[in-house]
Amino acid sequence: MSKQPEVLSLDPQYLGDVLEDVRRVGRATGSESIADAVTARMQGRIDAVTERAALADHRPRVLHLEWSDPLMCGGHWVPEMVELAGGSNCFGDKESGSFPLEWDAVLESQPEVIVLMPCGFEVPRALEDLPLLTAKDGWDSLPAVRNDRVFAIDASNYTSRSGPRLVTGLEILAEMIHPELFAGLIPEAGARRIYSAGG
Repeated sequence: MSKQPEVLSLDPQYLGDVLEDVRRVGRATGSESIADAVTARMQGRIDAVTERAALADHRPRVLHLEWSDPLMCGGHWVPEMVELAGGSNCFGDKESGSFPLEWDAVLESQPEVIVLMPCGFEVPRALEDLPLLTAKDGWDSLPAVRNDRVFAIDASNYTSRSGPRLVTGLEILAEMIHPELFAGLIPEAGARRIYSAGG
């Protein structure tokens, strides 16, 4: 080979890292101006969410479940996305990865919004896991369940994998957390509200 290949290792932890990875790929492929335009649009959408979410007078407690058996909260950029969308994480923060949860701790956290986001899967897979949760003692007592604020998201496209679609994931979370401030941001099949009866 006349030229040694350059290996780019992309392992972002935050949304800002995802934008920087797009820029790195742009520089490596001679497409820097395109990457700059793409990341500028992404940053504009992120800023639009954070600015509007800042108008909320309450930051609901959000339980994001990356897995239901065993119970695990979302990691990587998910806690940061919840914060940017105007929520308060029941578990985890932008410095921590995904980790296992005890059901008693979930009950104590009293989530006001629950988002099922099984790692690498779409909404139908999240719905398959729902009976694992509804069968648990105290499920019906959770504020999110009592107020019909339980959702499933297409994690494969919008929360599990790094890339530009995480910005759409942020917008989806913003509408779930603050429907009084956001509307029309959820793509078709991108998410589904799950009612307390499980249907």
